[in-house]
Amino acid sequence: MIFSVMASPNRIDILRILNNKGPLTYSELKSLAGFKSKKESGKFAYHLRKLLKQSLVGLNKAERRYTITNLGKLVLNLARQIEEKSIVESGKMYVRTSHQTIEEFNSHKIIQSLVREANMSLEQATKITEEVENKIYKLSASYLTSRLLRDCVNNVLLDHGLEEQVNKLIRIGVPIFDLNRKLKNSDDRLKNGIHDLVVNLSQEVLSDYFSSNFQKDILDMHYSGEIHLDALGHWAIGPDIVFVDVEQLKRDFDLKGNFLFLPRTLNLGNLNLIIPILISLLQREVSREIVMENVEKIFAEYRMDQISNYFSLSLLSATLSLQTVNLPSVTLVLSGKENEEILTGILNGYLIYIENVALPHFRLFLNHGQMLSKDLLSLVGKIIKHGGKISLSQQSIFSSNGIRKIDANTGHPILVLNSLSINLPRLAYQSNKDETYFRTKLALIMKPSASALILKQEILLENIRQELLPALSKGFRYPLTGATSIVVNLTGLNESIYDILGYSGDDGFDVIKKVIKTANDVLYNFDQSNSHKFGVSLINDSSSTRFVDLDSNKFGKLTHDFTSYSQGITITKSAFDDGNSLFKKIMELDNLVTGGLHIKFDVSDVSEDEIPDYLSKTINNISHFELFEKNLICSACGSHDVTDSICNSCGSSTILEIV
Repeated sequence: MIFSVMASPNRIDILRILNNKGPLTYSELKSLAGFKSKKESGKFAYHLRKLLKQSLVGLNKAERRYTITNLGKLVLNLARQIEEKSIVESGKMYVRTSHQTIEEFNSHKIIQSLVREANMSLEQATKITEEVENKIYKLSASYLTSRLLRDCVNNVLLDHGLEEQVNKLIRIGVPIFDLNRKLKNSDDRLKNGIHDLVVNLSQEVLSDYFSSNFQKDILDMHYSGEIHLDALGHWAIGPDIVFVDVEQLKRDFDLKGNFLFLPRTLNLGNLNLIIPILISLLQREVSREIVMENVEKIFAEYRMDQISNYFSLSLLSATLSLQTVNLPSVTLVLSGKENEEILTGILNGYLIYIENVALPHFRLFLNHGQMLSKDLLSLVGKIIKHGGKISLSQQSIFSSNGIRKIDANTGHPILVLNSLSINLPRLAYQSNKDETYFRTKLALIMKPSASALILKQEILLENIRQELLPALSKGFRYPLTGATSIVVNLTGLNESIYDILGYSGDDGFDVIKKVIKTANDVLYNFDQSNSHKFGVSLINDSSSTRFVDLDSNKFGKLTHDFTSYSQGITITKSAFDDGNSLFKKIMELDNLVTGGLHIKFDVSDVSEDEIPDYLSKTINNISHFELFEKNLICSACGSHDVTDSICNSCGSSTILEIV
């Protein structure tokens, strides 16, 4: 009798539905089984009675719900095995699709895919499909997978030299071997569990997608080492840096129908909400850094004795929304021009934060405008020695890596696209120590570099149209409000001029100024024909060591032993022994570099007591700089108490240097 029950496809479908969905009411089961009209009610009732009679389906009378029994599951499994066996015996080819179904192989679907995805003519697609079909029927397997089928199509396309069509059809992902290694975490880089793995995999997939769809000439320049496209996994998604003003939240911040799980309105005085929510939103859409201005305005309604505790609590609360350690850093801009008491409270709150977090994610930027008091400078020194990150500026606002904010008077968002660097030593090696030829080659490579960043802007706007960046487009109303700056970075300027071209002293500095002027002149022409602001920068990114490795492979053993190329400027305690000539050159260079100059003051060999005096001298000589100290941290327990590469807290030797 059970075999007679199995003979009906309708009854097998009912068993499948109950097995997949769980307990269902009569009406739910009837609808899902496809018996929707009143005329079919009797037929459904007949099939259900058959299943109940053979105990393949049970009825919970209290809940009036039907369930599949263990016997029903056994019968369903047997039916599946019989079906698969019949497929094998039939000699037909079947495909396990990416939609998790099994379908009979249909060559017309390959033709449709070639026409739709690869833009091939119907005649050409038909010829390719015939070859694919011949290959498939020579296989001994009864089942194909959609991945295997696509690989077979791509092999035939490659045989015909149709590389462009292959790139459109290729399936992107991660090799199983690499995924197994990541799951086993053999490289010990995943510090936040499965989420780090998911983010890492998604970035690799997006990087492959970008590489398959971006301009070939630009990618060739990247792969060869002439330029560097930073963070390919995020390159074609959103901006690299965003400057936002928290006061804009009072005017027109509106998430509309996006992020419905977040509060619909933000009260500027609610410190414990505003910073965590902004970080939660923007970290999804920005790759490198979020710069938040006018943070001190949040404290207008707070008592002075509350500020430090509320600020530290806000930062600690915001860290809970951080998903991975590779998220964009967050720089909070503070004004030192008004109430020093508020600024002191904020700095004390930041000190509490860094004492409670092993790896600080937040940085402070003090836009002081005048000389800071010795007490404030002492507090800044204490923060730096405890592992905090602080930058100082007399007037302009910069990102932590030195990118200059354009249009400083606007309260609307400024998006920066700066993830492209040019390998200057490569140009210098190819110039045969001819400075004029070197600058000519720079001018030639600047044009496609700027064009690539303009294309990045076009991709960003398309992503906004597709509603992929709702925090920026809905929350901050970009591009209706706000502006974009496009910045091309120059890597290895010092090595190019002094080591490779062979200049020295003031002559070398004169050539440096001419090189930057050449780059600015090229971008000036772009500036005239676009609504964006263009600039040249000397900042730190990941291109430095990559360029050195690629140049070593290309030129063999180099005449100079570079481990990394110069980026930006680093000054130390000894700089003050050389008079003012160095500082004059730094300021002259800062005025020339329109996109931003990263200036670091390394205080590693300056004691905490000495820091106020050295900061006073530096503020008098340099308009902006980042304070920097090498910090060692135990990756096992997070302690900063490290001596001779051994953690004094847990004894581990897995020590990281934080820069």
